[in-house]
Amino acid sequence: MADILGGPRVRVAASQLAQHIGKPVCFVGRLEKIHPSGKYFFLSDGEGKTATVELNTPLEEEISGVIEVIGRVTNQVNIMCATYTQFREDKSAFDLALYNEALKIIHDFPEYYPFGTN
Repeated sequence: MADILGGPRVRVAASQLAQHIGKPVCFVGRLEKIHPSGKYFFLSDGEGKTATVELNTPLEEEISGVIEVIGRVTNQVNIMCATYTQFREDKSAFDLALYNEALKIIHDFPEYYPFGTN
């Protein structure tokens, strides 16, 4: 857990998760639904693709909107959540499509964004 929170993490979209199995990642997406058990939730990225986020313990709070998850990609290509943050959108909406464009630039030019890809 400390290595996930303390070290560099690759920012990824759902389509890039399979390339990062076993590695720490940062994923931003809009909440689509929460599993009835509270141990999983599903986020859609800027391309509309969905990522499954696993939790060690069931959610104890209401979550909604855009969420940033830091965790490790599992063999099932899910994200095992170490921590998550809800983005406040009361003043302005988070543009996931624009964020997705930024991700493409980070991954296309790793020499300029050294934490973008490992």
